[in-house]
Amino acid sequence: MNLLYVRYIIIFLYIAIRTLRLRALWNLLRLRISYIRSAYMHQDVSVYPPSYISIEPTNICNLQCPECPTGNKTSTVAKGYVSAEIFSKVLEACKPYTIAINLYFQGEPFLHPQMCSMISQIHKASIISSVSTNAHYITAENAADIVASGLTHLIVSFDGYNQETYELYRRNGSFQKVVEALEAIKKAKQKQKSFTPIVELQCLLFAHTQNHLHQIRELGNQYGADRVVFKTAQFYSTENMHLLPDSKYSRYTVEDKKIRIKKPLRNACWRMWSSCIISWQGNVLPCCFDKNHIYSYGNVEDAGFIDIWNSSQAQRFKRRVHSQRASIEMCRNCTTK
Repeated sequence: MNLLYVRYIIIFLYIAIRTLRLRALWNLLRLRISYIRSAYMHQDVSVYPPSYISIEPTNICNLQCPECPTGNKTSTVAKGYVSAEIFSKVLEACKPYTIAINLYFQGEPFLHPQMCSMISQIHKASIISSVSTNAHYITAENAADIVASGLTHLIVSFDGYNQETYELYRRNGSFQKVVEALEAIKKAKQKQKSFTPIVELQCLLFAHTQNHLHQIRELGNQYGADRVVFKTAQFYSTENMHLLPDSKYSRYTVEDKKIRIKKPLRNACWRMWSSCIISWQGNVLPCCFDKNHIYSYGNVEDAGFIDIWNSSQAQRFKRRVHSQRASIEMCRNCTTK
């Protein structure tokens, strides 16, 4: 364990203690117990409110990443931005129980004109906030506002080590803009004497990044990252198989020019049980794999969020995941335990 990662853990623990709310922790404990009873003891139990939620600011993006439904234009979902009304309604309903809120799903979050306002509202509710971004809309001008908003965790896509390698996946992207964004956040944190947001660089493992992990870690340290993470990439088709890394860096095996998930699929999913996605339109989705909103539980403009979470439609889906998960198409491309 390197010193950079130790520092990251210490900061995150400090934030967790600072935002400690007994009601939210008690809810998480009950949620975990109910999950064990459902997934492993096959008991039909009540589900408590989710401890983690994602609210989608927008599903519009400036990049054209080839394996992203938004970037490659295969998404069937209408484009738009979450309204202040939907955001406030969800935040108010989840505030007593939620530990962390992610402001991302599909699209580039900082395209939303009210991003810093939404982050500030989450911060004032003593909830951990997280944003995942391609960083093209973080500038020297707005970096100070991002730091001042109280953002806990900033995840930056860093899928290369120069322009040539970066644009192999982040098409239409600028490696220089990402570097400038990181430097702007670093300077803003120093000026405001703030250790947040925690900056995490995420690098997807591709054929062009797998042999440059040390170099990417060094760049992360140079530009002020608190952590550098390497993740296996998700693929939907064989069209971009040339991007696949060696087997040890991939979640897939390749057989007869077809890709298959390595890990066996279990009839259990903690992520589905403990969290959900609220799309910009207000659709409540079981997880981030439901890119086209096929398994929506309902819409928060038609009913209360907690009522939707506990609806018969949501309960049926959860039972199906814990009994016949392989029958759900989106689950067959998932490695979540």
